[in-house]
Amino acid sequence: MKKAGILLMLLFVAFYGTAQDGNYISKKKNATKIAIMGGGGSHDFQKYFGISDGKILSKKGKNTVNYTEDNKELGKLIGDTDVLMLTNNKPLDANIKSGIFQKVNAGNLNLLIYHPSTWYNWKDWPEYNQELVGGGSRSHEELQEFEVRVIKPDHPIMKGVPSKFRIVDELYRWEKDPNAEIEILAVSRGLKSGEEYPTVWVVKHPKAKIIGNTLGHDERAHDHEAYKTILKNSLEWVD
Repeated sequence: MKKAGILLMLLFVAFYGTAQDGNYISKKKNATKIAIMGGGGSHDFQKYFGISDGKILSKKGKNTVNYTEDNKELGKLIGDTDVLMLTNNKPLDANIKSGIFQKVNAGNLNLLIYHPSTWYNWKDWPEYNQELVGGGSRSHEELQEFEVRVIKPDHPIMKGVPSKFRIVDELYRWEKDPNAEIEILAVSRGLKSGEEYPTVWVVKHPKAKIIGNTLGHDERAHDHEAYKTILKNSLEWVD
């Protein structure tokens, strides 16, 4: 029985990928290829964005998910990637920046831009926030409970998401770029401050589908059913 259990585990890993590193490799032909870029400071990128979110994005072996924090590895992955999830606040090299824009502008790459990557991280890359994120954050409230309110309940990304829910996270003071075209789907309000900011939005790009989401600091966000539902719906919408 013990040997059978080990064999079953090995078969699961071979088919679905290894939960230890955030890589979930599908055996299916024409599987959607998803790359997740993490890394930087203040977050456990691999544990939450790579392993927890990667498991959801893999859809039980339907999709291939590769998590990395290495510029060179992302450079190798990007050419064959269908969906790129950016969750990093570490710099990207010039070739990757160029490659992302080339694929997005050609309509060959859709983006999920989450939590750390919705920030104004890179002063030398203003077009990233202007054209891909639609804005950015420079500060956030203390890690605490706040309220999220869905304002576009009929949008597919909000399907099955409660009209209001509370979550313990960092409330990003995210602001829209004056020249960006976005559709805000959900907003968050500080319970102490009463201040309200966009939380989930769609960037209106002529060729690509791009979703921004400021949630995701730690397990209290990534294990939240509303967060997981939004992530699942987001993948369905961009895939």
